Amino acid sequence: MLTIRIITNKKTRFEKYLEKLDIKHKRTRPYSPWQNGIVERSHRIDNELFYSRRRFKSYKQMEKSFIRYSKRYNNIARKILNYKTPNEIVGEYFSKNAA
Repeated sequence: MLTIRIITNKKTRFEKYLEKLDIKHKRTRPYSPWQNGIVERSHRIDNELFYSRRRFKSYKQMEKSFIRYSKRYNNIARKILNYKTPNEIVGEYFSKNAA
């Protein structure tokens, strides 16, 4: 059996954009949530605190509620972020890299 291995440095537009912002991007294997625990936990929290507690009559209503929820969520200090809010971390990142 012949095995062909292709190595390429072709990047998606998303990967190029992350590179431009000096953000490291690491892919996880498909169907392996244990490699992506932080995101999986975040999805579970969003489901518990937002989606499972509400019923929406329209997309507009859901969008309005989610904007309010995300503003509140992103302004709560997190232990993992050294007791800073996600908004503070993003602000610090962009103020350091604004040059």
